[in-house]
Amino acid sequence: MNKISKLFCFIIIILFLFNLMTISAKSPKYLLKIATDSPDNSIWASSIKEINNMISQKTNGEVQIDLYPGGVMGDQSTVIKKIKLGQLSGSTFSSGGLGLIYNDFAIMGFPMLFQSYGEYDYVLSKMDTFFEKKFEENGFILLAWSEVGLIYIFSKNKVNSVATLRNSKPLLLEGDEISLALYKEVKATPVPIQLSDVLTGLQTGLIDSVFSSPYALIVTQWYTKVRYMADAPITLLIGAIMVDKKTFYSMPAAYQNELKNMFKSTFGKLNQKIRQDNENSLELLKKRGQIIVLPVDKKDRDLFIKACTDVANRLTEKEYSRDLLNRIRAYVNEYRKKK
Repeated sequence: MNKISKLFCFIIIILFLFNLMTISAKSPKYLLKIATDSPDNSIWASSIKEINNMISQKTNGEVQIDLYPGGVMGDQSTVIKKIKLGQLSGSTFSSGGLGLIYNDFAIMGFPMLFQSYGEYDYVLSKMDTFFEKKFEENGFILLAWSEVGLIYIFSKNKVNSVATLRNSKPLLLEGDEISLALYKEVKATPVPIQLSDVLTGLQTGLIDSVFSSPYALIVTQWYTKVRYMADAPITLLIGAIMVDKKTFYSMPAAYQNELKNMFKSTFGKLNQKIRQDNENSLELLKKRGQIIVLPVDKKDRDLFIKACTDVANRLTEKEYSRDLLNRIRAYVNEYRKKK
């Protein structure tokens, strides 16, 4: 091979490598900017990062996810506004946040509506398609359901009855009208606060009671500022990962299917892990003596259930669908009869 041929081959190789580097370094064709309230070190955030690696590899880098954890994009109403303005592509949402998209979904977060995972699983198996259609009608695509888990009252001082709740300073997250209605019903005085300020609020004494799952209590570090847990779940905190409909359908159908399948598979496994992690977290907190579990008297439990039922009935007179509430209750009762 003469010098000219060698030089030509060398140039071809350099151009090929340069072209390969340019392709790998180029911006993704479909960049999904996803917000979440979950801390960056949580399993929820880690799962979305894992999905980003999978979808990027599957689509040769054409689809990627940028994650904004820890509530840095604001509360859920702010996030929805940013999605509609095109500043974000989607987010994780609690039942309250999902209620800002489809108003009646907030019913799924009514206190004492679900008292076990079995009840929730049964209802969702009956209503998954219904909710998915409602979200799409309002401009969002459901990628997967998510869970925080069964929620308990954790407090600095003993709170295990309506009377002790009245004497506490419980948090009220911004926009949580359902909890506000319940506080009014039991004559308790909550303290409005943003999720990102809860730990500071506990440190300063602005609030002394929070609602959380055991695992979330550890991840948020709230466990360092509370002492007691009332041994009766208040609700099951559920949510979903949603993306803007226009953004989703701008991608090829094959990419849409890949993204949905990855989210549903990953979060399906994650939700089961969260349930186990909540059990393990509570046992750990109890074993270390960091949390003392308080029994809840049947009389107090019945009183609280009645307050929750009255609030649910009142809220579905005007603000939410009574038909949907009755439908969910019917499925819950159907499940209980089978058990």
